[in-house]
Amino acid sequence: MMKCLWLPALLLAAFYDTAAVQAGTRICNDTEALHQLAVTLHTGGRWVAQGWQPLPPGGCVEPAPQGYSRKFFYFRVEGPGYSFRDDSVRFCTAPGRFRIADDAACELPGQSRQGFAKAQAGAEDRTIPLSGRSQTASGGAAAAALREIRHDAQHAALHADGSHYAVDVVFQGCTQQASAAMVTCKFVGNGMEIGAAGRVQISDPVFTYLLGLLRGAPLAIDGEMIATFGSFGELELHSVTPRVPNRFDRMLQQMQGEWVSESNRYDSFSISGAQRRVRYEGVEMSPEFIAVQGSCKGAGGGDFLLAWDSLRDSSLCYRIKSLTEDRMTLIYLPRGIRLDYRRLQ
Repeated sequence: MMKCLWLPALLLAAFYDTAAVQAGTRICNDTEALHQLAVTLHTGGRWVAQGWQPLPPGGCVEPAPQGYSRKFFYFRVEGPGYSFRDDSVRFCTAPGRFRIADDAACELPGQSRQGFAKAQAGAEDRTIPLSGRSQTASGGAAAAALREIRHDAQHAALHADGSHYAVDVVFQGCTQQASAAMVTCKFVGNGMEIGAAGRVQISDPVFTYLLGLLRGAPLAIDGEMIATFGSFGELELHSVTPRVPNRFDRMLQQMQGEWVSESNRYDSFSISGAQRRVRYEGVEMSPEFIAVQGSCKGAGGGDFLLAWDSLRDSSLCYRIKSLTEDRMTLIYLPRGIRLDYRRLQ
C-alpha cells in the first residue's frame, strides 16, 4: 500500500474543493495515533457528510470553508485502538473517500450511519483537541457503569434456569416481513429494546394478538432470551399478558406526540410508545428509548424520565417537574437545568 503525505492546505483543497479556509475553529490531533476525519457541513440547503481525511499526530485542519454561514458543523474521527464519543447526531458514511447528502437513503454496500460530534464554526483561535472525543478503547467509565446497570436489570428478570425471561414492557409495534405469515415485534423494558419474531397462525395466537395492539400498550411478556447485543435482546416469545396501566404508564401515555422547546423553536422531539426522537436545528438525533420511573441514577423522591441511546451506551436523566396535556417541564440532572416544552397541535 502506497502512503501519501499531504500538506494540510493541499489536503483541504482536495477535501472541500476550496482553496481558502477561514481562520477559525481548528481540529487538532493531540493523540499518538493517526486518525481519519469525516466532517458534515451545511451546503446547498442540506447537510452533506464527507470523508475520510487522514489527520496525523500533531496535525490540524480548519473544516469550515471561508464564508460558511452556519454556526455549527459536525465531525467524526476514527483511530486504531480508539473509541469516539459522539453527540448522538448520525450521518451516513462509507469506506474510503465519500460525499453523501443527509437525505440519501444510506443503503449502498458499505454505507452506515455513524455518530458525529457537534462543533462551533467560525470561532477565532478555537482549537478542538481529538483527545476530548477520541479515547483509548479501554476508557469510558460512564458506558461501563450503564452496561453494569443493564446487566443487573437483565439478571433480575432471568429465572433460575438462566434463560427464562419475564418482564414488564411497553409495546413498540410489529412489522410483517416479506412473507405475510412472519412478523417481528418490538418491546421496551429493563433498559433494553426486545425483539421477537414468529408466525401469524391460529394455532399460536400470540403474534396475531400483537398485530392488533396500538404502540405504547403496557404488557407483561415471557419467553426464552436467545441472545443479547448491548441494549438489544432477542426473545423467543411464549406469552403476552395485558397490564393494567400504572401511574408511570399513564404519564408516558400523556407524553405521546410532538413537543417543542419554549425557548428555542429549533429544539423539539417526538415520543411514540417508549421511543423519543430529538431534532435540533433540523438534524435528527439517533432514537432514544425512554421510561418514566420513581428514581433515576440515585435521585429519588419524585417522577423521573430516563432516556437511553438505542445505539450506544449512554443515558440521560430528567426530573419531571410538571406535566399537563399541553405543557411539560423537565429538570436535566445533575445540572438542574430547567427545560420547558409545549405540545405541537
